[in-house]
Amino acid sequence: MFRTVPQPFQIVALTVLALLAPAACASPDFSALPRTESPNLARVKPPANPRVLNEHMPRDQIEKLPIPQQSPELTAALLDLEKGSIEERIAKLKKKTIADLIYVRGGSFMRGDFAKIAGIGAALTASMDDKVVKEITLSDFWMGKYKITYAEFDVFTDATGRKRTGIEDDGEGRHPLIPAGAYWQEAKDYCQWLGQITGYPFDLPTEAQWEYAARSRGQFFATATDDGNLVYGRNTPKDEQADRISKRHARTSDRRYPVGLFPANPLGLYDMAYLSFEWVNDWYAEDAYEKSSMHDPLGPSTGTEKVIRSWYLGNGQIIGTSIWRKTKKPIPYRMNSRDEYVPVNTYNSPTLRCVVNSAPARQ
Repeated sequence: MFRTVPQPFQIVALTVLALLAPAACASPDFSALPRTESPNLARVKPPANPRVLNEHMPRDQIEKLPIPQQSPELTAALLDLEKGSIEERIAKLKKKTIADLIYVRGGSFMRGDFAKIAGIGAALTASMDDKVVKEITLSDFWMGKYKITYAEFDVFTDATGRKRTGIEDDGEGRHPLIPAGAYWQEAKDYCQWLGQITGYPFDLPTEAQWEYAARSRGQFFATATDDGNLVYGRNTPKDEQADRISKRHARTSDRRYPVGLFPANPLGLYDMAYLSFEWVNDWYAEDAYEKSSMHDPLGPSTGTEKVIRSWYLGNGQIIGTSIWRKTKKPIPYRMNSRDEYVPVNTYNSPTLRCVVNSAPARQ
């Protein structure tokens, strides 16, 4: 929902959207979107037995781990979103958003804990809600290669007259280069607002789309790193290393750091295995896999909690994050010092990435 803002600002925001949004009746020209696939899809195959390497690294080696740097081009593009008029910022965000889309060719895959059918010795998760492994077929879609940052999300909130997220506690959890925290509805609104300014059907990914993309088009990748293993210090950070990186950018305890520092998965998506949970569209139900449609499933029609995917830093990385299901209330709550339930700070809420759908999803 839009928060109340002064009437003059509402008029400006609506005028900006009217000027920049494509005609509502125009059909999306998907031919203008990328369809080139990463060569790593053919080159990198899932490991037969995914492993965690360097987990028990000596402290002196941990202290020597490098501080990876975001590419100068990505840093410049994100910081540039903070400059100029709101019309200029929207135009720059629109251009960057389209440029960052990764084509995900549709197809069929076995969704869920595939350990048994892949010949892996033990289950990949300790959960039971992913043990119904069923073939799912998805249409083509496009997914943003990075989690959405504060630099990007701020363009949306400023353009629509909303309160910025992550501003609690003097903004200690904010930095333009790190993933933005938001409540579920705000995350969905952001993606659909991208649809208004671009003319493409943007939305949050469905849970099936997220897993298919994390697994590089549904292959047996248990974790969404560049090779399907966790190699601390190379394709996933040690907690202490993440602390050092994050303290350069925000005074927050959840170790968020700039997007794109570690290698992408074979499909070309960054930070799918860690760096905070991500919202997806689906309501959570324990039996959702058993009852879902086999074609472009949307998940349950109602519920009390939303599914979140990816993983967070602070408790070590694990194998199985490509399929592990977690949940949160659309507005997460916590108990304060007065034993009252209050919304958690937005900077501690899950983050997001968006997709463009080529066909309406069917239940």
